[in-house]
Amino acid sequence: MEKTIDEQLTSMRSTLRRQRVFNVVLVCTIVVAALSPSYFPQFGGVATFNTVNCKTWNVIDDNGNLRISATTTPDGSTSMTWLDKDGKPRIGASTVADGSAGMMWFDKDGKGRVSANTGADGSAGMAWLDKDGKLRITTGTAADGSARMTWFDKDVLRISTGTEANGNAGMTWFDKDGNYRITARTAADGSTVTLPTTDLMLKP
Repeated sequence: MEKTIDEQLTSMRSTLRRQRVFNVVLVCTIVVAALSPSYFPQFGGVATFNTVNCKTWNVIDDNGNLRISATTTPDGSTSMTWLDKDGKPRIGASTVADGSAGMMWFDKDGKGRVSANTGADGSAGMAWLDKDGKLRITTGTAADGSARMTWFDKDVLRISTGTEANGNAGMTWFDKDGNYRITARTAADGSTVTLPTTDLMLKP
């Protein structure tokens, strides 16, 4: 069960890092484009098109502020970002060339707070982060049919619960130092075990 928890957290953190890098690159591209004098077309009419083909699509508000941007990259990735009136990203959606896809919701300070993604291997997950960017809740399903949910305090994993592809299910509570304190499990054969660790101080 320890390996399953570590593997899921590693995968979730890797996905969040990829999304953050992609969002940073996208925001930088938007800022550079917005600073270009020729960036915003000067028109006041309304045009109707049957089809518009482009590599980047931008929407501005009445004040000339960029509010929505969609783009593609040479490696096959795509993204779309919604910005508030102050130019801070609030929602980002992306697909990656390897087949994975994700969305992230940002707070008013432009910090990522909620992330949802699907992996190329068939996995899917969501994560909630606090205002400091630390993971607080994660939930996900793996390609093998297992599922897990975890809760963190500001620094340490505190609760983990999940079901496994073989029919087992379990839940573990940790103390503030990351030590196992209570573990409850049910097996596919119907047996049930609920007990604290041997000395309540067993290190994971």
